[in-house]
Amino acid sequence: MSEAFPDGTRLLHIGPHKTGTTSVQRAFWDSRELLPEHGVLWAGGLAHPMSAAMAAAGNQLATGEQGSGDERWTELAAEVRASTARMTVVSSEFFSDAPQERVAQIVAALGADQTRVVITLRPVTRILASQWQQYMQNQPMVKYIGNPGYEGWLDLVLNHPNQREVSPSFWRRHRHDRLVEKWAEAIGPERLVVVVVDDARPRDVLTSFEQLTGLPVGLLQPREASANRSLTLPEVTMLRAFNAGWMERQWSAADYTRYVRFGAVRELMSRTPAPGEPPIRTPSWAVERANEIGAEMIANIERTGVRVDGDLALLASAEPRSVGDNPAVVDVPADVVGRFAAGLAKVIAETPARPAPAGRKAGPLETAVRIEKMRRAVPPGDARPVAELSRLDLLRAAAGRVRRRLPMAG
Repeated sequence: MSEAFPDGTRLLHIGPHKTGTTSVQRAFWDSRELLPEHGVLWAGGLAHPMSAAMAAAGNQLATGEQGSGDERWTELAAEVRASTARMTVVSSEFFSDAPQERVAQIVAALGADQTRVVITLRPVTRILASQWQQYMQNQPMVKYIGNPGYEGWLDLVLNHPNQREVSPSFWRRHRHDRLVEKWAEAIGPERLVVVVVDDARPRDVLTSFEQLTGLPVGLLQPREASANRSLTLPEVTMLRAFNAGWMERQWSAADYTRYVRFGAVRELMSRTPAPGEPPIRTPSWAVERANEIGAEMIANIERTGVRVDGDLALLASAEPRSVGDNPAVVDVPADVVGRFAAGLAKVIAETPARPAPAGRKAGPLETAVRIEKMRRAVPPGDARPVAELSRLDLLRAAAGRVRRRLPMAG
């Protein structure tokens, strides 16, 4: 059983990515009206204060104007410092992207004396496929020279970990021993807790947070996470083909973020994959190499002296859900392309007939959509201009340019 943090604690959960962060955030958010009676404040006013955390770590979305998240981070930190709750909780995996100098600033902004840090860790073998498909959902914006497929990406990440041409953020996030060392140096090992996520016991991570915050066990309830599922192999194959066309044309990062990453892809993930639709499989050599790295991380984490909730041995012994080789040619069901295209049409149709709000960067496509709607005086949410807008390159690219059978590049 995890010992609760002392009263007055400001609990900072930093992820990293793909370690059950969304489940934790949704469970706290869904219980936010019950938390005050137990003396707990979920800070930030959102299920996930992403833009504030990104600003704290020195990053921002492509749709944000320079420094647009700074005010949100300042407000969040001020809310935490002003809190009189028994326990104040902040959670975002984007804090894990912070470099060393930013880590110290984050801790100071929240109040070093009262802050305790929680890092959720998951075996790298269970992260590889999930993180790769997440990179593909933001492919035009992440460093990804050469456009390698999953197997090529695995080779670069696992066998050439010091290269910086493809996914340099992966080991910054998932070399978990270094992440623990970095934050323990800033806050002290006695103020840091590592929670090991066991996929065989998914409820345990919520139990750990209940015990650390002094909440009754069972108060935090998991929510159906289908909207945050990983893409299947056909879905990510289709998306990679679409992304290749986007990058070839050098279209806007802001438009991609607005219309694809937070539009069409989210609509695609609301789809229920057909029975037997192939997942992304991780080859056995990559599983072995990832577990070797996991063993190194266990030894280094143990040397820090931080408190561990769960079984660190999992970091060197777990297997991904799907092991094996992926086919060279992938069948892409028609409804994958259709749902993706429908998502594009939907988000374009829902673009309001007014200028983008202050602090938000609109790309050329979004700007054209807004201007066209204002010119036609179309009320916000009215879907009538979709037919007119179908002549735009983006929608034309999505509707029919992705073949039913696509090669899975290595």
